[in-house]
Amino acid sequence: MIKSRKLQITLILTLACICTPILGSEPNETKTELKFEIKSTQQARMLLRAQSKPPYGSTHYAVLFIRGDWSHYRNRTPIEAILETSLGRAMSQQQRDVISNQLINFRDYNTTISNYTYFQLFAVSEEDVKKMVNAFIEVLVNKTNKEMQHFLSQQQKYQKEIDEIKKKLPEKQKQYDEAKSKYNEIKDARYFSLGGLEVYIKAKDTMLQMVKTLDTLEIELAGIQEKLNSIEKYRRRKYAEDAKNFSPETLDKLDQMFIEQMIELSGVKARQHAALKIREREKEFLVLFNQQSNLEDEVNNLKNSLKISENNLRSAEKILDNPVPEMLPPKVFQNKVTIYPVK
Repeated sequence: MIKSRKLQITLILTLACICTPILGSEPNETKTELKFEIKSTQQARMLLRAQSKPPYGSTHYAVLFIRGDWSHYRNRTPIEAILETSLGRAMSQQQRDVISNQLINFRDYNTTISNYTYFQLFAVSEEDVKKMVNAFIEVLVNKTNKEMQHFLSQQQKYQKEIDEIKKKLPEKQKQYDEAKSKYNEIKDARYFSLGGLEVYIKAKDTMLQMVKTLDTLEIELAGIQEKLNSIEKYRRRKYAEDAKNFSPETLDKLDQMFIEQMIELSGVKARQHAALKIREREKEFLVLFNQQSNLEDEVNNLKNSLKISENNLRSAEKILDNPVPEMLPPKVFQNKVTIYPVK
């Protein structure tokens, strides 16, 4: 978990409580309103000389340095987001029309100020340029708030995953250990010289062999039963009126044949019972093989998922412990914004 819960809580409160576009601050910094400084026309001309042409209708532009690397905002600043802020809506219609058709001018600036990004913001009046700056800062506040909330959500997500896995893993591990122990006991007693897939193949072949044996025995039983039916049919004639048609020797022979077939029937049924028992034994062993194999996969997957979630959690906490400036409320260098006239 995060080393310092105070830092996390402070960051959340700081981001949540900012309701006006002000200078972004670190957790323990005092919030300060921006200071606007007006420069002369001559200074503005010198600064604009080597830069791109100002948007049509612009009368003023602001220069400010914001802590962090915001180079990804090059020509991609969300103008729509600026217009949707409270100060954006308060700008004059002319200003809204102008900025709707332009991108915020971003330049790499030759300065000794390190770890800050240089921005130019244009407007149609001095009042609008101030609103423009504050609206832009508000957009950055919202962006950093979302960025921080993203990692806080990720932290909660990974922690929840870890808790759920740790809840499931002991029971799955227990089930696997029990199935593995039972499997090894049977394997060592029956297939001690085989391993892994060989055991599965041997058990499956034995079960299929018993299935074929049972089919053969089923045919044998049908033949014996038919013989018994026929013998019984003739034996009954001993007690009928036409018994005189059979000699005593014939009748004794029928009795002897009946007894022999009954003995054969008992033998076939015994073999059938044994084949059934072997088939069910191998079937249960194959089920156990698959069960312990599936449980092993489940346990390994849970352990792997736990490792991934713990690594992800550590990464998220590391970022939350040491957030980059772009994740903190934006800080303007010296809380100062310089405004220049375009002409």
